[in-house]
Amino acid sequence: MKFRDGFRMARKDLARRKGRTFWTSLAIAVGTMLIVTLVSLGVSGEKMAMGKVEDSPSLKLINVLNQKYFDVENYDSESYNADDMHKKIDVNTIRKIKKLPGIDNVTASIMVNVDNIKIDGKENKNINQVMGVYNNDNSFSNATIESVRKSNNNNKLVPIAFGRSLSASDKDAVVVGEKFLKAMGISDYKSVIGKEIDLTESKTENQNIKIAPLTVKGKVVGVISDKFEADNQIIGSLELTNKIKSYYSLQNAYVENNGYESIDVMAKNTVDTFGISKSIKNMGYYYVSYQDIVKRSQNSFKIMEAILAVLGIIVLFVAAIGIVNTMTMVIYERTKSIGIMKSMGANRSEIRSIFIIQAGVMGVLGGIMGLLFSAINVKIVQLALNAYFTSKNIKESLEVVMPLWLLVGTFAFSIVIAVISGMYPSGKASKMDPVTALNS
Repeated sequence: MKFRDGFRMARKDLARRKGRTFWTSLAIAVGTMLIVTLVSLGVSGEKMAMGKVEDSPSLKLINVLNQKYFDVENYDSESYNADDMHKKIDVNTIRKIKKLPGIDNVTASIMVNVDNIKIDGKENKNINQVMGVYNNDNSFSNATIESVRKSNNNNKLVPIAFGRSLSASDKDAVVVGEKFLKAMGISDYKSVIGKEIDLTESKTENQNIKIAPLTVKGKVVGVISDKFEADNQIIGSLELTNKIKSYYSLQNAYVENNGYESIDVMAKNTVDTFGISKSIKNMGYYYVSYQDIVKRSQNSFKIMEAILAVLGIIVLFVAAIGIVNTMTMVIYERTKSIGIMKSMGANRSEIRSIFIIQAGVMGVLGGIMGLLFSAINVKIVQLALNAYFTSKNIKESLEVVMPLWLLVGTFAFSIVIAVISGMYPSGKASKMDPVTALNS
């Protein structure tokens, strides 16, 4: 018997019981729809989240901390001792990292708190951080500058909007962000260039020791553009910030004795981050690679997508039970026909193939219906989510995509499930005794 003959017989049988065929196929369709819809939402959510960082220079960034390297997965918080884990970042460390292949920019820094800042008669009495950088290096990497230019569609953007960057010879110079100046009530950013800035700290690391507040005087030499992330902070020359850090820690020459707190290492390409990270690990320093964070996030999304797919698969397996019941009923109704076919010479394989094809056709119908339902469902979910984002003043919009591999895979899976479900009833039909079947 040819496949075409088996398909024709299956079509006639299914058409004879349209209601039963529809409801059985609908169960397959619901399972198919759930798999496609839920996994599509997971894939689209991953694409939306990852799309934000794909073009970000953060993917090329490695943050090196002044700690010994340890395995996060086997980390025991009870045995952690900050003093034992400290690993000094000194000039030699910085030079070694700068020599690594694939390096774009290296910024070693310390952060100091100040509780009063005064510029041109205006004050900011909030606790603010001032960053000091090794050798007064430029803290803006080429990757960061290019990313900002691209996002603003302006190839002429530079980090320093007015004045200049810090230079190695600066002793008491600072650059201030435009947003920081705006918060102080200063709108003419250019006017602060050359003005004196007072940085005051009144607290020390040991709260039990009370000493007179320290005021360090500096000079504003540049203003950071509000297009850059550092636009809301102050970057001071190393000598100036070292004075404040030494006061706070109650130590002379803090940087010389303790080293830098961290190093921001910017790679030329995302591929270079893996080799750089390995070299830093071999040097014994703990680091945070944003590439690793993204990888872990992607793995989390994959797990979530798998869980969502399993929910749909469970529904498909429930639908498979429906196919078994339907095919059992079909075989019961066609017992005499089976007896006639066997008496005319049909073998077990031919009898089995007739009913397997019939089950497969229901799988095809259910798969097609499921894909159509999925397309409608995904559109409704997308409109609902974007309407919710709009109501919450969220500027992001979600575009739910149905990957081709998901559509093809789910459609094929629905057919396979249907065919497997038809194997038991069809096997039972193929083993019928023709005489018993004719007399039933």
